[in-house]
Amino acid sequence: MLLIMLIAGCSTNSILKDTAMLPPGTGIMVAHVSIFSETSSFKYDALSIKVDKLDGSSIPTTLYPRKRSNLIVIALPAGEYNWATIDLGLYAGSATSYRMPFTIEAGKINYVGDLLLTFTRVNRPDGLPTYKLRIEDQSKVWLPTVASDYPQLSRVYPSVIHLTEDQQPTNQAY
Repeated sequence: MLLIMLIAGCSTNSILKDTAMLPPGTGIMVAHVSIFSETSSFKYDALSIKVDKLDGSSIPTTLYPRKRSNLIVIALPAGEYNWATIDLGLYAGSATSYRMPFTIEAGKINYVGDLLLTFTRVNRPDGLPTYKLRIEDQSKVWLPTVASDYPQLSRVYPSVIHLTEDQQPTNQAY
């Protein structure tokens, strides 16, 4: 059984158990999602982000960041993934216009980067805000946090860094 759960905020109260045993073919995805808004009226409670396998062989995993800072620690089947879709509640989703792939290796703790999501004041014709995506490497901050919060997993499974190919700042609006 796959454990697919988002850690809301920076606490670690997920159903992901700190156990020294992962199911075969499974790795741990570690990411940090930071949400910025140029408007104070932006509500986080309707936001979701989907992570999908590049080959389309699985149902997308939906993450629900509810705060400005969200540490994500989830188990996923090994493979090539993509930050796929940003959904803003009741409105239609906004697919990213370019791929942001990353790898999950089985039997490893895979840091895939800090996803920085900035909502701007400029509204598209559909009334939704535009946003910018960027990936940064803050592994020196988050891997020690995961090691502290999941000591059994961290003793047994090595940590690796698999940043998306678009790791450099892009500041492209969507």
